Amino acid sequence: MFSFDIENITKGIGIVSASLAMLGGGYTFWDKVSNKDILTWEPEYFVISDAPVNGEFKVIVAREKHRDDCTVKNFTLEVRDVDYIVHPAKPSVTKFSGPASDKVDKFGFSFVIEGNHLEHITIGNATLLAQIHYLCPEGDVFIHYPDHDNLRFEIEEFDNSIADPRKAKHHMGH
Repeated sequence: MFSFDIENITKGIGIVSASLAMLGGGYTFWDKVSNKDILTWEPEYFVISDAPVNGEFKVIVAREKHRDDCTVKNFTLEVRDVDYIVHPAKPSVTKFSGPASDKVDKFGFSFVIEGNHLEHITIGNATLLAQIHYLCPEGDVFIHYPDHDNLRFEIEEFDNSIADPRKAKHHMGH
């Protein structure tokens, strides 16, 4: 017959506590090794304007953000020209924010090609490249723009009639 003495109750509590600790520890381990994407790009919404090589290019990108526990440490933007040479670009913003959501989040910015590369870039079709460096609980994570046709745009001939956005006193695109 089963009796409710203190020894049986103590053993029962110990077994339940150990089981919960194992489950919690297992969850923590699984949480660390499982795939935890920060975001999913939605390149069908991407838009990049054509502009003169010395002008300002406008960009719209879109993502679904899955996590809120990572911060942007660095955002690097580059342009690969028609000759496949990569040139640095300067974005109007370097950090993006917004809550995690299952909805597509679109946001815009502008960029210019670094001034010391203007004479070296080949006019014609180009591709926008980006790397976002996140600092997450599991360490550094690097995410790149996807390879998609909507990241392609035209770099047009130098236009002497426009003011150089690199020298403007206001923020580009604003």
